[in-house]
Amino acid sequence: MSSSTDVGGSSSSTIKKRKQPTSLSSSSLLSEEYTVTLSENNITSYGTIENERIKPINDIFDPIIEKQLVRKLDIRMLTWAFFACFAKKLDRNNLQNAFTMGMDEDLDLNSSIYNWSLTMFFIGYIILQIPGNIIITKLPPRLVLPSFVILWGSVVCFMAIVQDFKGLWLLRFCLGLAEAPFYPGMIFLFGSWYTKDELGKRIAFFSTGNEISAAAGGLVAGVIYDNLHGYAGLPGWKWLFIIEGLIAVILGIIGFSLLPNFPDDSTTYWLTRKEREHAILRIQRQGIKQVSFTNAYSWKTVVNVLGTPYSWLLVINSSCLIFCTYLQLNFAIILRDTGFPVSFSNYMQTPLFIFAAITAVAIGWSSDRKKDRAFHIAGLQIWVGLWYLLLLSYTARVSYRSDPIIILFIVFVGTYAIAIASSLPSLCLAWANEIYKSDQNTRAVAIAFINVISNLAPSFVGIKMWVVTDSPDFWLGKLGGMIAAFISVIITVLIWSLLRINFMVPKSTSGEKGDIPREEEEIVPTEETPMLI
Repeated sequence: MSSSTDVGGSSSSTIKKRKQPTSLSSSSLLSEEYTVTLSENNITSYGTIENERIKPINDIFDPIIEKQLVRKLDIRMLTWAFFACFAKKLDRNNLQNAFTMGMDEDLDLNSSIYNWSLTMFFIGYIILQIPGNIIITKLPPRLVLPSFVILWGSVVCFMAIVQDFKGLWLLRFCLGLAEAPFYPGMIFLFGSWYTKDELGKRIAFFSTGNEISAAAGGLVAGVIYDNLHGYAGLPGWKWLFIIEGLIAVILGIIGFSLLPNFPDDSTTYWLTRKEREHAILRIQRQGIKQVSFTNAYSWKTVVNVLGTPYSWLLVINSSCLIFCTYLQLNFAIILRDTGFPVSFSNYMQTPLFIFAAITAVAIGWSSDRKKDRAFHIAGLQIWVGLWYLLLLSYTARVSYRSDPIIILFIVFVGTYAIAIASSLPSLCLAWANEIYKSDQNTRAVAIAFINVISNLAPSFVGIKMWVVTDSPDFWLGKLGGMIAAFISVIITVLIWSLLRINFMVPKSTSGEKGDIPREEEEIVPTEETPMLI
């Protein structure tokens, strides 16, 4: 009996089976041998080729090589992604710093123009989010992602020469377009290289670039203004755009040499052949579909995303998770209106976001170690909901300004306690990576869809519920945070329950049932390859 399969993702080969394995477990593969006829320089999707023979998985899988592979990915891809994420948040949020440096007076800009500048960014961000992730599956990510980083850095640099609000709005719109593909694109690329035991903590570390940027953004702006304001005849806000834009441009150029393509692409020069073979094996043993540039998008992809309950449930869940982080975003305002000095209030944001970044990595590490997503999300959201309930009860009974003990406990301890759960949106996307693992196109669209909607929805609700004039009590915002936390718990348990019974789990749209030839011609999860639930 013979069958044909794609070897290395591009060329076909004929494989003669001496004995049919019935599962993907390593014990069954250990007893199998295959002979193969194939073109030169191809790599099998499930073993190495020596003298026209494919060695079984356990004969070739070397833990030392696997550690070398993961170390290279961490040092190059993950580290670069963290700094690029840092630059992304820095460039997105530097407009408020520019206004405080005098941009509003120099260009005669008012608060309405400022608010519309923020809106123009999100319009561009929404438009290109899903198309950007589609591009990632069709073009080499080593070229695409750094190019977008260079593009948004260039846009920020050009903001230094704007003359009026029209130019500002145009560049903010372009900035949104340029930044849109980066975050979901990196999540997709991580899911193509890291296993389920590795993915959560690495996405968490990558996402902490946002927290570190929030912690350092004001400090960076202050240093630039103190040292460069008036230099070469340029005001401080122009130097802010130039320097922070150049940071992104330099990172983008570096990214061309540090980012990999997908595992079955031989153009990642810093990986050896054996490391690439191990990368392919690692992902396939998890049941994740390999990326192929030839797989076309179709209506099946849309149905796979919108016709199954998981994308909608994850959107609701992630929206609730993001909304629960709004307390820490208003921390400085609460401190100021409680009676603390303005400078102290601003400085106190830095340790808060650093604390959130540290706990994010710890929670991601725990999630990977325990092979769990659902109970980490649900458990932490119960914690968040109870803290919001506690904050509400004290807000209703006692004024913030009446008792310094209340100030110390409620403002500081409560905010830090809730900030522990700031990593949960990234953990939710790691979960989406695993739920949609069987089809590359569906996975790309689902990640972008979940990310863009879950960022958009809370921003509209937050405008109405976290009103600055309600500070420092923010009673309505805290009530919304408590409700969102408990809704998230219910949604998380529902997703977990549906996965337990395999209800409408997304399937491959390409008609390919698996990469290893077998009688069933489909991937059957075993005890060694469980879906994280």
